[in-house]
Amino acid sequence: MDINDKIQFMEKNLARQLDWIRAADSKIAPVIFITTSMLGATVAFLSKTPRLSGLSLLLAAVCIGALVYTLFCMVMVNFPRITRYDESALFFEGIKFAGFETFDKRAKEMTQDAYMQDLTRMCYNNAVIASSKFRYVKRAMLALFTAIIPWVILVYDVFRYYPVQELLGK
Repeated sequence: MDINDKIQFMEKNLARQLDWIRAADSKIAPVIFITTSMLGATVAFLSKTPRLSGLSLLLAAVCIGALVYTLFCMVMVNFPRITRYDESALFFEGIKFAGFETFDKRAKEMTQDAYMQDLTRMCYNNAVIASSKFRYVKRAMLALFTAIIPWVILVYDVFRYYPVQELLGK
């Protein structure tokens, strides 16, 4: 493989890494929406319950704990910890920290070998970011699924005490 083929390969690899990062990011909004909805509903149910049983409190604790952990994981997906890489001519942080003058000089003096090296580092750094994001997405999804069954049982347990006939006017 000559240097141009290697560069083309690494550019495609970097594009795939960025697609994986976008895929993880696309899961943030729906998971946060579902989680906050369930959390809000849980608090609303509990605040309107005429009497709380031990079962209700246990289910609420499991459900709220799992939902809060889901939110924590989504924060970790949204704000990945990245390694600062000041010398990159590709990575936005490297460009920003170098300043325009230094970046301009690097860009004008860059060789194919230096570009290849920068692409390799970018691919690696983005693979680390994608891996971290997907690890937290998986944890969030597991926690959300863990919360669903106790949540459904909690809803049943809370509403079985409600005088539904009176609420319906019968």
